[in-house]
Amino acid sequence: MKLELERIPVWDGVRSGSECYICDLMGEAESDAIAFYLGSSVMNPETRVRVNESGFCTTHWQLLLAANKSQGLSLMADTYLAASRARMQGSLADLSRAKGRWGAKAAVARFKEQLAEREAGCLACTAMEGRLQRYLFTTAYLWEQEEEFRAALLASKGFCLHHFSLLLERGLEAISKSRSDAFVSEMTRLETENLDRIARDLHWMTQMHKSENRGKEWNGSEDAHRRGVDKMTGLHRVIDPV
Repeated sequence: MKLELERIPVWDGVRSGSECYICDLMGEAESDAIAFYLGSSVMNPETRVRVNESGFCTTHWQLLLAANKSQGLSLMADTYLAASRARMQGSLADLSRAKGRWGAKAAVARFKEQLAEREAGCLACTAMEGRLQRYLFTTAYLWEQEEEFRAALLASKGFCLHHFSLLLERGLEAISKSRSDAFVSEMTRLETENLDRIARDLHWMTQMHKSENRGKEWNGSEDAHRRGVDKMTGLHRVIDPV
């Protein structure tokens, strides 16, 4: 699959000084997806059909709710619930007719399986996934093709562990085989150096809570706990693409 380059947002991300600019870009992608499904598109029959077929993951249903756009969300929820009940009508009927422990267990198992199928996939995650792959591809491509970008990337704060893993995976597909070892080595060194930095800040933060260190300089570690959690887990992740 040929991916388009996202040169401008990736360059802006590298220059931002962020702990993971992929997280930042995915935050924008998530906001765009939520806005799209709560905007005028909700009146488009094709959009409603897609929502009825796929819906959203729990995280993105909750973000849709948090946007406080009750009209658009009620329209989607109305038809999605109707479609869900139609899909599960058989298993719901089995539950109501189940006899005995084993009959009940079989009916519950069927309903659970059907519900899992219904809840699989998320339109917002799918929209985010497309942009994620372009950002990862662009990062690897520019690392290989543009020395200025490579230098800026190696001077950055790296990535959260989640997006670091995905970058390595996509990078091995995006760059030439002859440069793959160098790419993995440089990205791993960049990530390790920044994990060491976060670790030092976190440790110093723990020491600053000791009475003997009162009045000492924080040395930029005031928010180390937040940066540490974000570095380990990522702020904005694709959860359940269709």
